[in-house]
Amino acid sequence: MFMAVGLQTLAVCVGILIAALVGGSHAAWSLFLGGAAGVVPNALFAFRLSRHKGRSPESYPVVFFLGEFTKIGLTIFAFGLILKFVPDASWLAVMIGFVVGLKAQIFALWFDGDRTDKVIKEAEAAKQQALLEAKESEAAKQQAQELAQSSSNDK
Repeated sequence: MFMAVGLQTLAVCVGILIAALVGGSHAAWSLFLGGAAGVVPNALFAFRLSRHKGRSPESYPVVFFLGEFTKIGLTIFAFGLILKFVPDASWLAVMIGFVVGLKAQIFALWFDGDRTDKVIKEAEAAKQQALLEAKESEAAKQQAQELAQSSSNDK
């Protein structure tokens, strides 16, 4: 969870450096504002979810959806603040910063290779178990048919 937020922050920082080189300090500042509008609410959401660990599983959906709605509300509020207090912001750079920050989560899957490998192995084991159970079920069905046939032949 926090790895994704860290990658978002890193992606926005790289974007800020590129914006500073290409468009100057104004573009870099605008990209920072857009990135912050996406990353800060996500960080708060991740923090809230991490504090909920170990509680009853029934409450997870409620906490998740309330956190998601809060995150969306904070993002809209952040854009409102940018609009009100930074009227000369480059909105293209703001939106690029926002999108770069949010889409950086995709790369979290690449950096968490151990977990990905574990999930793949678990899925493969579940597949093997399902195949074994299907074979056992087929064998049991065949035995039942043979038993039924032998009992009808005995009559």
